[in-house]
Amino acid sequence: MKKNIDDSFTGKWIRSVVLNIRKIAVLCFVVAIAASVWALTRKQYWAASAVAAVPGGQQSSAGLAGIGGLAGDLLSDQLAGSGIGSMIGMGGGSAALDMNLVFQVLTSRTVFEQVIFKHHLLPGFKVATMDDALLQFGKRASVVLTPEGFFVISMEADSREKAAALVNDIIEFSNIELSTIITSRARRSRLAAEEFLEVAEESLLIAQNRMEQFREETGLLFPEQQGIQSLDLLGTLETQLLLAEADLAGISGIMSSSSSAYSEIARKVAFLRSSMMNKAAGDSLSYFPGFESMPSMLKEYENITINLETRRAIYMMLRQELESLKLEEAKDSPTIEVLVPAVPTALRSFPKRGKMVVKYTLMAFFLSLLWIAVITYAKQLLDDENTGPFWKSIAGIVKSQLFLARKRKTYKRSPS
Repeated sequence: MKKNIDDSFTGKWIRSVVLNIRKIAVLCFVVAIAASVWALTRKQYWAASAVAAVPGGQQSSAGLAGIGGLAGDLLSDQLAGSGIGSMIGMGGGSAALDMNLVFQVLTSRTVFEQVIFKHHLLPGFKVATMDDALLQFGKRASVVLTPEGFFVISMEADSREKAAALVNDIIEFSNIELSTIITSRARRSRLAAEEFLEVAEESLLIAQNRMEQFREETGLLFPEQQGIQSLDLLGTLETQLLLAEADLAGISGIMSSSSSAYSEIARKVAFLRSSMMNKAAGDSLSYFPGFESMPSMLKEYENITINLETRRAIYMMLRQELESLKLEEAKDSPTIEVLVPAVPTALRSFPKRGKMVVKYTLMAFFLSLLWIAVITYAKQLLDDENTGPFWKSIAGIVKSQLFLARKRKTYKRSPS
């Protein structure tokens, strides 16, 4: 004999739902109103995202390496497929290292702290320590590395412009942090070259100071030119001295030594002789050094010049090497390039008021259906002839144990 649907659990549950449909509707309406009010009181947040990439860090190199291995297998036995694959995908290992390094830097404490300090987020998070602020910041920041090798950096903030600024600052501070990390041989070489260049610059400055001191002491600003001019001056003086001595010898036979002409020529000869002696020995008032000290001065000048030129050549070589290392470092070092910049969005990311109202209303509706099903099942158990007495006795025992059962008052009848 088929069981009637009225006596089944499904029928009883449907009947109870229909009988309480008004209560369910009122409950859902109240929950919807409460959810709307609650959603209006929530703080609003906007999200901004940027897509960035590391040059050379995409997965294309791995694919080329696999194609190279397949090509090597199809060629002759003399060409190993793994060798061709390694040659094609030579940069795969370094690219993966760069991607991991960039991801660690993007999510590092150093970068997050710099962003928090720049935007004064500690009062906004209402926390007292940086560790708590980092936890709050980590809940709103998101850095995802896609399988294609792109970074998606997202951030939520209480304004559109602030969310976009936070994302851009994360990328900017990460690039600054990457520029200070030693990640390649070129960078280590560049740092060593900078140290050597600093030492070479100090050494060159010492040599220049020594040259300046020598020029101040000797007056030799241009030694070769001054030496040539000094020799020309001595030759001119010697020529004039010979002419004056010839004139003096010519008139000595016809004039006495007391005559004015003879005395004039004699004084001229004496002046020329003293001038030659002074120029040969060196005159402190002259820009031309003395002929006697010229060789030793030139020797010292040549030693200082050799020392100066050697240090200058070393400095220029290190300077050129440093520039080449900077170019190589800029080419090899990982950097973050923004493909899609973060811009302020028009729609907020939280709260989604319509979704919240619908979600909580549906939850109230399904919970009410579930509660009616529990009540219907419990009534069915209690009304059943086989299980009803047992469950009623259990309920009585529970009430007595929990002191929920009411004590009945007994009244004694008085004798009439």
